[in-house]
Amino acid sequence: MIKRALCSLAAASLVLSGCGFFSAPDPTVPPVAQTQPGSAGSVLSIPTSAPLVGPLPGESKNIHLPSGRNFILHLPKDYSPQQKWPVVLAFHGWKEQAEAIEDYTQLNAAQAIMVYPQGVEGAWAPAPYATTSGAEDVEFVTNIVDSVRATYAVDDSRIHAVGMSNGGGFAVYLSCQIPETFNSVASISAAYYDKIHESCADTGVGRLDIHGTNDPVVSYYGGKRHETGYRSVDEILKRDQVRNGCQPDVEAVRLSSTSLRMRWLGCDSPLVHIRIGGGSHVWPGGTYDHSEELPPGFATDAVLDFFGIPGRPAGTSDSADALN
Repeated sequence: MIKRALCSLAAASLVLSGCGFFSAPDPTVPPVAQTQPGSAGSVLSIPTSAPLVGPLPGESKNIHLPSGRNFILHLPKDYSPQQKWPVVLAFHGWKEQAEAIEDYTQLNAAQAIMVYPQGVEGAWAPAPYATTSGAEDVEFVTNIVDSVRATYAVDDSRIHAVGMSNGGGFAVYLSCQIPETFNSVASISAAYYDKIHESCADTGVGRLDIHGTNDPVVSYYGGKRHETGYRSVDEILKRDQVRNGCQPDVEAVRLSSTSLRMRWLGCDSPLVHIRIGGGSHVWPGGTYDHSEELPPGFATDAVLDFFGIPGRPAGTSDSADALN
């Protein structure tokens, strides 16, 4: 739903080659049966967690797991257990709080169960500054998903992850470590440290990457932070092209004067990149983005379009055709 004024710019496209969450429900009345396969074509196991005491529909609540870790859970205002709902986990950036990404993304407008996990000391593995191990953070996410599935009517085939910066890299790490859980993941201004892709599963997972070319924190072209190197966006896209079984041909569509969407063709799992010319280290169009170069809700809309989830923040225009 990028503004219609921008949609006219997407008229011309070209093909490039070789581009490199009310209280807990009665536990005796189970949610709608889960029958849809996950992204890896396998059904997730029966949940073993106790049902949560969650928020009322349309509200958010901080949930504490037995492990001591916590996350914010938001239910869509019209949540009903009579239908299955997608789930989106949104991971904050380094030194941020879960409340921050809930605020600046406005993802609570989505017709989905929203989850905002909190990283230990504001970080996610396997970034070099994280105090947790990759296995510990993956276990945290697995416990969240199991608890949500034990409580609500979840569409197992529509569980997604998105993250900003450090959170974006972690979302990609999850797609490598537990691809059977996620239908697709999206990353914004992610730092692609090598450990993110270590022992990465060959199973393709839908991928959306958004990054600005003038990002002063995590360079589009790769570099080093915290004495640790990270890969360029181009290198990661080439890796994802192979993993997702895509052809080398790319359809490029200009979304605005500064943004270009690239969609790889013939993929077993979709692969899309939005390159923002001159873009900085920010959630594009989010409440903290004061550049005014992109319309309000730009990245939120792009992510939800990619996940196939309706519902948008107030102030965004209905122009989903720009990304479909």
